[in-house]
Amino acid sequence: MSIPEKQPQRTSLMERLQRAFGPLVGGMILDLVDLSTFGPYGIGGFFVGSLVGWWICSIYELAISTRLTLSLLAGVYCLLPLTEFIPVATLISAFVRFRGADSREKNK
Repeated sequence: MSIPEKQPQRTSLMERLQRAFGPLVGGMILDLVDLSTFGPYGIGGFFVGSLVGWWICSIYELAISTRLTLSLLAGVYCLLPLTEFIPVATLISAFVRFRGADSREKNK
């Protein structure tokens, strides 16, 4: 009698899409909020950016201290002048995703 081999567990399409595009979409959302709050001249840019940062961090179930830090950074990002037309959050999230894929390949 042979022992049945374990079949690799397949991930759903939504899980794969979230893993592939989730960080990019989060960065794009934050850049859109930054564009809509008009930097330091907009009303509530810091607060709206912080709330969006908290929401994005909660999707990834990060620790509370990490959520707080990253949401404050998101608020400051939305408050800074001259960041409205430069998609820094999207670029950073793409870079992090690029580096994360490389390190995961090394761990296999």
